[in-house]
Amino acid sequence: MFEIGKEYSREDIHRVTGGSKHAFLPVKGGKVVAARLRPDLNPHAPEVILCDGSASSRAAGRTLARQIEPVPVFVRTASDRFRYVGEYVVAESMTAPSDYAEYVKNSSFTLGQISRVIRLKRR
Repeated sequence: MFEIGKEYSREDIHRVTGGSKHAFLPVKGGKVVAARLRPDLNPHAPEVILCDGSASSRAAGRTLARQIEPVPVFVRTASDRFRYVGEYVVAESMTAPSDYAEYVKNSSFTLGQISRVIRLKRR
C-alpha cells in the first residue's frame, strides 16, 4: 500500500484510497479514507488536525471523529507532494475553543475559524 517516509501525489493517494482528490480529509463510503495535511494549516500534524468552519471540513471532521478505523496520514512537503507518516486513529475530538486554543496557535487560522480539533495517535 503506502511506504512510511515515501512521498506521493494526490493522484497516487486517490488511486489507492478513493474519495475526493482535493479534500484534505477525503470521504468514501461514509468514512474518511486519508488525511492530507499542510504544516501551515496543521502545525502539529500528524498528531493534530484542525478543521475549519467550511461545510465540507465540518462534515469530514464529524465523520472522522466517530470513526474507529485507522486512516493513512500524509504531510505535505511541496506542491502536490505528500510524505506518508503512517496509520493513525482518533484519540480525541474537541469542539470547544477553550479545549483546543493551544493547537490553533502558530497555524494560519484564527480561533474563530476552527470548528473542531482532532487529536490522533499512531496505530
